[in-house]
Amino acid sequence: MRVFISTADASGDLHAGAVLAKLRERRPSVEAFGLGGAGLQAAGLAPLVPQSELAIAGGVEVLRSVPRILRAYRTLRRALRERQPDLAILVDSPDLNLPLASVARRLGIPVLYYVAPQVWAWRFGRVRKLRRRVDRVCVIFPFEEPLLRKARVPATFVGHPLVDRFQDFSKKLEPERVARSLGLDLERPILGLLPGSRRNEVERNLPPMLETAELLRGAFPELQVILMRAPNLVGPETLGDRGTALPAHVSEVRGRTHEAMAISTCLLAAPGTVTVEAALLRTPIVVTHTLNRLSFEFARRVTRVASSCMLNLIAEAGVVPERLQQQARPVALASLLGRLLRNPRARDEMRARLSAATARLGGPGAAERVAEIAIGLAS
Repeated sequence: MRVFISTADASGDLHAGAVLAKLRERRPSVEAFGLGGAGLQAAGLAPLVPQSELAIAGGVEVLRSVPRILRAYRTLRRALRERQPDLAILVDSPDLNLPLASVARRLGIPVLYYVAPQVWAWRFGRVRKLRRRVDRVCVIFPFEEPLLRKARVPATFVGHPLVDRFQDFSKKLEPERVARSLGLDLERPILGLLPGSRRNEVERNLPPMLETAELLRGAFPELQVILMRAPNLVGPETLGDRGTALPAHVSEVRGRTHEAMAISTCLLAAPGTVTVEAALLRTPIVVTHTLNRLSFEFARRVTRVASSCMLNLIAEAGVVPERLQQQARPVALASLLGRLLRNPRARDEMRARLSAATARLGGPGAAERVAEIAIGLAS
């Protein structure tokens, strides 16, 4: 069984890696190739394009990367034509994967789309593309299935893949051991910084995050600050200020982000999947993000949702505070985080809201359900 898999970001790589691992449990001879990062490669994917080349967010930033994206697209399209897989599994990344779905459909290759484009947020016209190009859509939010089925898209709610990943994580976690190995002291407060999984996100978000941390250290001299780097980003350019070393009081964590998140007192993070991860870990979080001005104005005009924070959308409420663009000032962020650092009751109240939000994500087993659907389509 030959499977083509494509995902262009870090969270999609983790989800797709879990699916490929389940496929290999059922069909050990599966041959997988395409676009993916460390998670997929660990599960056995033969990469055709480095995922780090496509880790870009924002309209203007994507435009600047068009030549690189087109080269990757042509490589992947050629692989579909020449290797004729039994199935194409496309995970998130709709700007790349919807065109690949069209190629696969023309070649008669069944297409499974996992983690649907967020048509409920913007660009609802993508529903027509899904209907024409995809054999099955596996969605991770319960409200997506009826919405897509109403539009005659064959959608199935499979549960959120992060529920599986974190089901036993907290039970097995040994905070003291983790803290020692990371050089941290659990008796002192810990602030975790998560500036994003794409290069340009880090370049814009990290500098104000570091300034926020510096302000907080003035009020909390014992504060420990850790920067968690996405596994798909390598090299000094991901520090935001190219080639500039981090401040001495900030330590880096690579490859152990979830452990570091779990032992943090609170987090300052870009919006996205990481907010759901924080909720499953019950770690208090403040969300911030700064885009290129033109990208932000474009997003503001076309989006159909009231929040940029995935967790707030799931909860249909303001579970965590978010500060974007001009509101993402270090003084304002330090004020929000200071309340969490100073007040255990405020942290407990947020943890209760986080737990209520994640209860909406369904039970474990998402990767197994997607693998079962994949085998059925490839048969």
